[in-house]
Amino acid sequence: MTFSDIRGRLMWSRRSHTKSRNGCQQCKLRRIKCDEQPPQCSNCARRQIECDLTHRRPSPAFSASASTPSSATTSFNNPPTPSPSTLTAASTSSALDIPDLELLHHYTTVTYKTLPSGASSDQHALWQSQVVQLGFHHEFLLRGILSVSALHLLYLHPDRQESLSLRASTHQSLALSSVQEALNTVDTSNCVALFAFSCIIVVLAFATPRTLDSDPSTTNGSINKDILDWFHMIRGCNSVVQAQWPTLSTSFLAPLLHRGMRHETTASHSIPDSSKITSLHNLLLPSSTNPSVILPDAHRTACALAIHELLNTHTQISLLTSRGQDFIPEIFVWPIAIPDGFLGLLRERQPQAMVIFAYYAALLHRVDGLWFMRGWARYLIEHIDELLGEEWTSWLAWPKSCAGLD
Repeated sequence: MTFSDIRGRLMWSRRSHTKSRNGCQQCKLRRIKCDEQPPQCSNCARRQIECDLTHRRPSPAFSASASTPSSATTSFNNPPTPSPSTLTAASTSSALDIPDLELLHHYTTVTYKTLPSGASSDQHALWQSQVVQLGFHHEFLLRGILSVSALHLLYLHPDRQESLSLRASTHQSLALSSVQEALNTVDTSNCVALFAFSCIIVVLAFATPRTLDSDPSTTNGSINKDILDWFHMIRGCNSVVQAQWPTLSTSFLAPLLHRGMRHETTASHSIPDSSKITSLHNLLLPSSTNPSVILPDAHRTACALAIHELLNTHTQISLLTSRGQDFIPEIFVWPIAIPDGFLGLLRERQPQAMVIFAYYAALLHRVDGLWFMRGWARYLIEHIDELLGEEWTSWLAWPKSCAGLD
């Protein structure tokens, strides 16, 4: 999946607009014409929302045009020369983007703590300061940061849905447009920013509002697309890593990389619920009572590899959890490690593959406390259960129990 595909997944539709140089911030965000009449433009008055023209000091140029009718007919060939006081007033009123400053402040004081660091919970400085500093040199990264912050604020303040959703979608759109140029020439100068942005893209994909209470029977196509979209996004992160490993492995983002590559071995019987995952191999055995479970060799191999990687992910998560360490990067290793053939089975909604994925969703429930992951495990398992039907109910008992659906 290209970033163009991801862009279509994340963007909300936007209304066509006519640009306004001096309009209020609310109208600029909505991409609509502002009549620029303080203390509140007609659009904000009609919507009964705060207008930043209320706090904006009218410039001398505005006052003159309002009081002198002839100034409205000044020839475009002979525009009036602004005075120093006019320029000062104009810069004072338009230089600060208060909503974006709010987003940056919220990110550097609150949101950054919620992002995976690959370290202990008190070591999130890489997201708080280093990623932000890098964003000042790469517009796509900074706009990704602002979009994540807007969605986090929306999660905390759902009463501000309209304004924050619009701001989040605007920054997402501009970030995804800006990143295209960087992707044409991935090198040591931009690979760290691209990898950081790739991580943020995954957060945005999960945080994007979705309907959890919709009728599963009408959304099976949607759930299948949801699965494949964010699997491809995560695998896209890995492609950047592989291409620029020497630079990334020595960068400040190295803790994320090294934690994701952790591989400890231990006796499977010592890991809680490991038997639940190993039992998935029984899915691949021929059944004399149900011919539909007989798989071609290629499909059986792909599923067996997916089960093997799932057990490994479960083991690493369990070991880190027992030590009180951050295991979140481990959660996203499985989508990278599974073979392409297994992705094809998911795309075809192959029952055995969907059951295996439901067991992975049970692991996702461990991070349900993260604001951007909230409800995802239940969402996936519920829809897989509806898709497969009663024939596979017994296989879904453990995932449903993990997600509190039994």
